[in-house]
Amino acid sequence: MIALITATGGRPWQFDLCQKFMKRQTYNGDVLWIIVDDCYPRSTDIVQPDFKEKWQIVKAYPSPPWRVGQNTQGRNIEAGLDELKKYPDIETIFIIEDDDYYRPIYLERMMSNWSACKILGETKTIYYNPITRRYAVNPNTGYASLFQTAFSRELIPLLKAVKGNRFIDGALWKVATDKKLFHENDLAIGIKGLPGRAGIGAGHSNSYYGMIPDIEMKFLKSKIGDDADIYKDFYKVHGIPRRNRPDILTRR
Repeated sequence: MIALITATGGRPWQFDLCQKFMKRQTYNGDVLWIIVDDCYPRSTDIVQPDFKEKWQIVKAYPSPPWRVGQNTQGRNIEAGLDELKKYPDIETIFIIEDDDYYRPIYLERMMSNWSACKILGETKTIYYNPITRRYAVNPNTGYASLFQTAFSRELIPLLKAVKGNRFIDGALWKVATDKKLFHENDLAIGIKGLPGRAGIGAGHSNSYYGMIPDIEMKFLKSKIGDDADIYKDFYKVHGIPRRNRPDILTRR
């Protein structure tokens, strides 16, 4: 059995997409999905116990609830890890972030690549901001982003030890051993800037971090095909007006 941990709360758009991406996963093994929601009102009630065949749903509600300005990612991931104590048969653990895009084959392909390692991840992470329609292809070849990482339960103490870092992924990959990195087909894409409770990584804000314009979404469509339409209206409804977008056709 594999386990997924999703830390969320106060992000209804993000979690709605996340549960849809998980619903259509092609992986046919047993899955334990631990959903950690630290906000009121709950945005995770849309996932019920009968969510998907062979999937078991567990929910945790850390206290105190999240407040504006807090970063509770580490605390909430730890709450998910603590739930795993009840499930000793879990072999591989995934961090599924609520705001990122996952191909239907994500879990299947990650597990196909899982062998002789304690931590696995896909490199060259793509960040895409649908609000500004900009993207970046990151040069990360020595580690994987947390949302593209799977690890064995042996690494739980290490993850707990680094949970206080602002960027947990880099800290975990630095101290972990028996690592396996690969790049297949952009199995997941880091989606940035969706409305609501903000994320902490580069690309979330309206500061562009050198991201490349993709106003017609040609780049995103080349990566995920018709699924790019999922993000089309975020630009229309929440995007920055053209008069306020500096030099939209210039790469920086």
